[in-house]
Order: sequence, then C-alpha cells, then structure tokens
Amino acid sequence: MREYLTRLFNDLPIGRKLLLVSFIPLTALILLSAVTYERVQTVARDEEQLNSLYLVQKSAAQYMRLIVDLETNFRGYVLTLQSPYLRPFRTAQEDILSVGEELTRMVSDDVPHRSHFLKVQSLVKQLINDKVELIDAAEKGHRERALQYIEEGRGRTIMVRIRESMVTFDQLEQQRVVTRLGQLSHDLTATLMVILVGGILTLGLVASTLYLIARSIAGPLVNLAKAVGASPTGSLSGIPMLERRDEIGYLTRVMHQMGVQIQSHLDQVEDSEAALRVLNDNLSASESKYRGLVDNAPFGIFTTKGMEITFSNRYNQTLAGLDPNHVTHPATFRQWIHPEDRERVLSEFAQAVANTQPCETVFRFLHVNGTVRKVLSRRIPIEYGTTQPAIYIGFNIDITTLDQMQTRLNRAERLATLGQVAAGIAHEIRNPLVGIGSNAFLLLDEFDASDPRHADLEMILKETKRLDRIVNQIIDYALPRELVPVLCPLSDLVDEVVKLLDSTLTAKHLAVTRSLPPTLTGLHADHDQIEQVLLNVFHNAIDASHDGTAIDVTAFELPSGQNAGMVITVTDHGVGIPDDALAHVCEPFFTRGKRQGTGLGLAICRNIIEGHGGDIQITSEVGKGTSVRI
Repeated sequence: MREYLTRLFNDLPIGRKLLLVSFIPLTALILLSAVTYERVQTVARDEEQLNSLYLVQKSAAQYMRLIVDLETNFRGYVLTLQSPYLRPFRTAQEDILSVGEELTRMVSDDVPHRSHFLKVQSLVKQLINDKVELIDAAEKGHRERALQYIEEGRGRTIMVRIRESMVTFDQLEQQRVVTRLGQLSHDLTATLMVILVGGILTLGLVASTLYLIARSIAGPLVNLAKAVGASPTGSLSGIPMLERRDEIGYLTRVMHQMGVQIQSHLDQVEDSEAALRVLNDNLSASESKYRGLVDNAPFGIFTTKGMEITFSNRYNQTLAGLDPNHVTHPATFRQWIHPEDRERVLSEFAQAVANTQPCETVFRFLHVNGTVRKVLSRRIPIEYGTTQPAIYIGFNIDITTLDQMQTRLNRAERLATLGQVAAGIAHEIRNPLVGIGSNAFLLLDEFDASDPRHADLEMILKETKRLDRIVNQIIDYALPRELVPVLCPLSDLVDEVVKLLDSTLTAKHLAVTRSLPPTLTGLHADHDQIEQVLLNVFHNAIDASHDGTAIDVTAFELPSGQNAGMVITVTDHGVGIPDDALAHVCEPFFTRGKRQGTGLGLAICRNIIEGHGGDIQITSEVGKGTSVRI
C-alpha cells in the first residue's frame, strides 16, 4: 500500500504535488490563526475589565476628594461668612451627586460592592443635608448653630465613617484588580503556549511537506546529477531513464535522447579537431613569420583606429631615437615628432580620418641627443565603418639620407656653376687686381704722406686687398679643399682661436667660458679647416655680443654607434637673429647687419662640417642670443 501511494504521488505533475503538499500546512495555519484569535479576544476582555476597575478606583478617589472640598468650603464659610466659599461648596455638592451616580452604575454588576457603596452614599447625603441646613441658618443670622456643629465635631464623626467605608471599598476593588491581573496573566500564558505549540506543529508540517517534495523532486534530480558526474567523459548517453509520468521522468527521457545526439556530435568534433589543430599550427607559423617580417622591416609600420595608434613595429622606435628592444606603448614614437611639425602632422591626419581618405606627409623626428631624422609617412584606410572609426595602416620611411643627398646634389650643382664663375673671376679679375695692387704699392713710395694722393693710393690698395679676399672666399666655397685629417685636441683648437681673437675680445670686454670635459678625446679632423670654422663662428659671436658679456663654449661626446662623434656648441648673449633670417644664414651671399660681410662665412663653414660627415644647426632668440651647434 505504501509503495502504491508513493508511486501515485510520484506520478502526479509537479504543480499538483506542490498544491497537495501545501494544503496540510495551510490548514494547520488556519486553525492556529483561529485559536490564536480567540485567545487574543480573551486577553482583550481581561484588559477591558482591568481598565474598568481602574476607572472605578479613579472615580472613588475623585468622590472622596469632592467630599473633602465640601467640608473645607463649609468650614470656610461658617468661620468667615464670606460668599466666595459658597460657590465651590455648591459645585462640590453637585459633583458629589453626579460622581456618586456614576460609581453606582460602575459597580452595579457586583452586589456586595454596590450595597457597600449605597451605605456610603447615604452617609454622604446626610452630611450634605446637615451642611446645607446649617448654611441656610447662617445666612438667616443663626451662625451659632453652625459654630456649635463644628465645635461638637458632629461633621467630623460622619467624615470618619465615610473615610472608613471608602477604605473598605478601595480594598474590595484592589482584590478585584488582583483577581483580574491573575486571570490576565493566565490568559497571556495560555495564548503564548497556543502560538508556540501551534507554530512548532506548523513548522513540523511544513518540514514534512518539504521532505516529501525533496524525496519526490530533488532526490531524483540529485541522482541524475550524480549519474552525469560519474560518467568518465561527461557523456549524457548513459543517463538512466526513470519510469515516472511526471516532468522529471519526461526530463530524463529527453536528456537521454539529447545525450545520444551530443555524443554523435562530439565524435564529429573529435574527428575535425585534429585537422583544426594542424591548421592552427600552420596559422601560428605564418603569424610568427609575418610578425617577424613586420618587426624587422627596414621601415616603420603602424596601424590606427581613428587617431589612436594600436600597433607599431620596432623600426618606428629606431626612427624616434628610442631603444627598439624596449617594450613601450605603440603611440610612444609620436611624442618624439619635432615640435615644429607635430601639430601640423596630427591636424592633417585628423582631417584625413574625418573624411576617410589616405594621408601622406613629411615630418621630422627629434632625438634626445639633438639628431634630426626626416620621415615620409603614408597612411591608407583599410577598413571602413559607419559607426566605428576607420582603421588605417601606415608606413614611416626614413628619407633623411635621401633628403641630404638631394640637398648635396643641389648644392653640388650650384657649386659646379659657381666653380665655373669662380674660375672666370680668378682669371678675369684676380690678375688685374694683382697688377693694380702692385702698382699702387709702388706709387706709395713716390708720394709723401702729406700728399693728398697718398691717401687715395692707400684706399686703392685697401679695396684691392678686400676684393682679393672676396675672390678667395668664393673660390674656397666653390672649390673646397681636400681634407687632411689629423688628431688634434679640441681644447688646443679653442685656445688658438681665442688667442688669435684676443685683441677683438679685449676691445669689447668679452669673456670666453669653456665647459670641456677633461676626458674629452682628440678630434680627428682637418686642423686648419676646423680652426677656420671656429674663427668664423667666434667672429659672428663677437659682432653680435654686447660689451661685457660672455661667449660660452661647450662640448661632449656622442655614444659610440651609428651617430658616434662630438658635439661643439658656441653660444653668445647678443642681439640674436630674427626668425625670417635664421633659415637663410647658411646660404651663400646672405648677410644682414655686417657692413664688411660677404655672406660666405657660414656657407663655407657648412661645407667644411658636411665634408667631415657632420652638420651645423643654429638656434636664436632675438634679444637673448644665438647658439651654433656643430
């Protein structure tokens, strides 16, 4: 029978099981609520009776206080014959009657209390009648009767009897209060016991119903989970099917069929996994080759999403003068774009991104050591989106050498043309200048110094020498001399130049401050040509400096490597060079502010420095001075 009921219960749908098992605790809860309500009503009636007893005691106290007021006002009037005592007397008289009637009504359900209080009322009425009669006599002029009443203490005797009767009345009421309090305590205890026992029974029924649900629903599910977990491969094909007609039985049958299908799919996946692994290996190898090619490409490669750089290869760090082996953020190389070019480059690229167009520009990288690299940058959109920013691939190509070669080629073409002109000048002008200068020198001896023609001959000789010097500078610029490199200390070269210019420096009260490290190695260069460069740079610094200032000379070595060498800087604190002239100071025949200048000094210096494989850079700020970096 038990097995039949269990199977019948298991075959029921889960919704009906939940409805059936919830009926028992719900019924118990309803019964418990009814019993609890009845007990609460009993406690409420006890509290109501206690409240009535409290009102009786309160009214009895008020009744006694009114009697005292009546006695007090009576004595006051008899002793003083003042009418203000009559009004409280009359009020107390009326209140005593009304409170007495109320008390009579309150104790009407208790016969002993009612009979006792009626005796008290008869005494109170006798007291009131005596006092009213005496007051009327006093008003008519017979005050002595009232005084005699007070002296004989007849009223006091009645008051004592009233007090004794009221004390007895209060004691009876106290006994009733104690009885009701005991009844209330008993009723409260009974109510709590009903709630406690009923709650325990209800919880027991709830626990029992939950146990039935657990055995009928949760138990099979736990066994099902254990069966799945016990499978070595987690296969669902070995799930047992339960012979039940509820949702759990249906679930086990569906899961068994699904397990068979999943096992079939898993077999297919395992068959294709080997092929996929081979494809992944080939893809990884291809990716490694591609990454190796990109990272070691001889030009910079990067990708962007909108303006944000998402990838950058190692060569971009090399272009920016950074260590290519040091892992940095892909956008780090942007920080080393030349400050004069950065805003333009970013603005051009932002405009191209906004229009989803290719972008090509040329800019410079400025390294920490001051080296400048010129770069051609091309960026092409490879993926478009309506809501997402376009993806670009970019290439940075180092065109520094190409730009230098182009500049040198242009200069070489100009020098070739200028060399032909210089040869013609040397042939057409130099020989007549020599003749003019020689004849002028001979004629000086034939005229006295006081002769006016002597001064004219000196002017001719001076201008002839100046023209000869200009011709020599043109030839030096157009036909550079062959280098004769030797090892010479830089400090000795600076000392020689300062010694040659000592008189000029002294005339303008200029000081030369040197900052040459004692560990500085010798300079491997053409001594005479480097000295010519320093002389020209110092001459320009002296001409631009204010009296009493200083000319600073600093030098340091670049680390060994592709750009190994030495950096020499000469800085003055003079008038400076305007921005519009700074870009042309190394061009031939460009001069400004020098009456005797030919405009070839810095051009010749640049030829000499570039002939040594170096470069010359000039920075200046008007009013603060100029710095020449070699």
